[in-house]
Amino acid sequence: MEKRRLVPPVIIYGMVWLACLVFYWGSLATGALCGGGIMGYVILTLHIALPIAGIVSAFLIGRTAELGWWRLVALITIAVLYVLHTVATFSLSNALGLTNIAPADLAAFMYGLIPAAIGLAIGWVVSLSGVTRRV
Repeated sequence: MEKRRLVPPVIIYGMVWLACLVFYWGSLATGALCGGGIMGYVILTLHIALPIAGIVSAFLIGRTAELGWWRLVALITIAVLYVLHTVATFSLSNALGLTNIAPADLAAFMYGLIPAAIGLAIGWVVSLSGVTRRV
């Protein structure tokens, strides 16, 4: 029962993460990410899509009462995947000489951690209040 509840959050975050990665490399290959295109990509993915996916996924994990304190692993995982996204896009394209974008740092980890913490906290409160129904 517990493992089935983890599938939707993993799929949600994983698909959004992968879609953002494919979108970056596809747009870079077609030349769409030049000048302001990279800024638009950063706003869309790093400030909208990935944080929302992190909030939703962490919320779904947070309301799974059977996980107990193991829910906190979701925070670290989402934050690490957020940083990994910046490494797999910006840092890698810098290393290949395709772009010149600032590399990932501790701030990127915090940008991934904060939305996940919000979603997890809300989900945890929902699980404690007994609002969720058992499936």
